[in-house]
Amino acid sequence: MRPSHWMRGPLLLLALTPLVAQEGQTNWDLARFTWVKRAPAERGAAPNTHPVQLNTEALQALLSTVRAKVEGKEVRLFGAEELKLIAKPLSEALALAQPGEDILLLSTGKHDGGFMAPAEAVTARLFVTGGALNFIVHDTRLEFMARFVLDSTPPTFDYGSRKVPAPEQLQAPQATRLRPDWLAFPLTQIAAPVPTAVPLPAPLLAPGPAAAPAPAPAATSAEDAAYEAKAQRLRTLKRLRDENLLSEAEYQAKREAILKAL
Repeated sequence: MRPSHWMRGPLLLLALTPLVAQEGQTNWDLARFTWVKRAPAERGAAPNTHPVQLNTEALQALLSTVRAKVEGKEVRLFGAEELKLIAKPLSEALALAQPGEDILLLSTGKHDGGFMAPAEAVTARLFVTGGALNFIVHDTRLEFMARFVLDSTPPTFDYGSRKVPAPEQLQAPQATRLRPDWLAFPLTQIAAPVPTAVPLPAPLLAPGPAAAPAPAPAATSAEDAAYEAKAQRLRTLKRLRDENLLSEAEYQAKREAILKAL
């Protein structure tokens, strides 16, 4: 039985509607069975480093590199139009989130699967800690729509867990793979730039002694940026081991792999 016509064209309509985050906002309802939510973090989880300002375009580009293994084939986790829909709400939610909160994502659609592809769901949990955006997926392609059309009963969605691995397999070229279902992206790739102060026009400046010229900022080389990314990965691994989310053997193996790449 085919899904009813309500699924046609929701992305186009929502793309024309501006989304503006409100102070205290916890839910972003983007389409039927597509939403972003601020929710209490998992019980026992260490505090996250929230709130955090991310560059929406960089976040969208980064998530476009995530690939999943579905029925033995590697596919893009998200479709192009899907990413345009969810990237801004994810950035807004992380900018409002508190240390005791995670961000939950449900994205239902065809995921660039073509006109005949069924509508399926991606479920994920996001949070920032250890200098990285952590991305845990529970479902890469959850098919629930046929049953929902039959009995109008939506499933109880799971969003991924720090403690319980999901059977999904992810990879992304710029991420540390902490588990098959868990990626960590260094914040240096997606952090929004800190705004600089705008100087006042010359007539409004108070007269005074000439200030000494400010020292020129030190240039940041590509080597420094690469070193910082590796250092953040090591800090993330140590924190996961300290929270008993990685065994000592897993920690040492991943640490050695990162150090060899220096």
